[in-house]
Amino acid sequence: MEEKCGAEYRQRWLERIRRVRLCFAHILLPFQKMVFFDRERESGDFSYNDSLSLLFKTFQISNSSESECFLSVFDVVVAQKMTITNIKPPANTVTSDNFVAIVGFGSLLSETSALFTAPNLRDFRVVRVRNYKRVFAHTSPIFFSRDIARQKTREIASLSVEECDGCSFIGCRFEIPLEEYPALAMREAEFNFTAVETRDVHTDELVGETRSVCCVRGSDELYASQYCKRVIEENGREEDEKRCECVKCALKAFGEPMIWTDELIYPTRTYCRHCVLAARKLGRAVEDDFLDNTFLADRKTRLREHLERDPSILEELPPESLAVRYGG
Repeated sequence: MEEKCGAEYRQRWLERIRRVRLCFAHILLPFQKMVFFDRERESGDFSYNDSLSLLFKTFQISNSSESECFLSVFDVVVAQKMTITNIKPPANTVTSDNFVAIVGFGSLLSETSALFTAPNLRDFRVVRVRNYKRVFAHTSPIFFSRDIARQKTREIASLSVEECDGCSFIGCRFEIPLEEYPALAMREAEFNFTAVETRDVHTDELVGETRSVCCVRGSDELYASQYCKRVIEENGREEDEKRCECVKCALKAFGEPMIWTDELIYPTRTYCRHCVLAARKLGRAVEDDFLDNTFLADRKTRLREHLERDPSILEELPPESLAVRYGG
């Protein structure tokens, strides 16, 4: 492949990458240990990051913009190996013209990030979701594979929401074409996809003709029963864990036993910064709500308190390869 990488060949690929940059990006998250070349799978452990490094080297990718493009194409290529077309959204979340309503509450508060996830989204707007609470109690292998998790300080958490009577948070609502939903669902496979009401933040009137899909906290047991080879295949052997590409086994490879935890873990720094900046761009009210109605894993400490104790978190820049995606 490298011997074909003349200037013309590279330019043709870069043009193709730019065209699909906003198509299917970031759908590989539940499968971090998926490899790119089958021959490398056979010869040894060839991780997601190894594959990206080879691609970057092959095409001489050096800046953050081109890296973002390549992340998109790489995820498309690998995702073609997955069966994702039979995943359906919850009832009463599909519009009359076959769009699916989605709630964003963390990184998807950034319309830029939302476009990486769903390039053909429409009607992006701020909404309130009642009877749910936003909590940093979820772990993801993507933070480890991209070297932004800090295990020593337990800064490894990402966001999810949990049922909580009387609670609420401000998020965003947007709609994506029905055919793009399976890719989104596979990206967030460990969550429970729940149909929730979204309301106008000023009038409290219902927004949209349907409910919206929200990624609500799941359970390790349920996820493993659906996706983990060692659980699905009876009498799974220890070595099967090395071949399994599920989120739970990927986390175990990084020394983390649980997807969902009540242990006091802390927000992943660059991810947290990204979410705060995304909320800030949506206005003061959204930022204040994010700081005051987002909680650490103890369900008591508000994010505002956490950032007051360590304001350097908001100065934590992402790696260059994630500068656009995690730029707020």
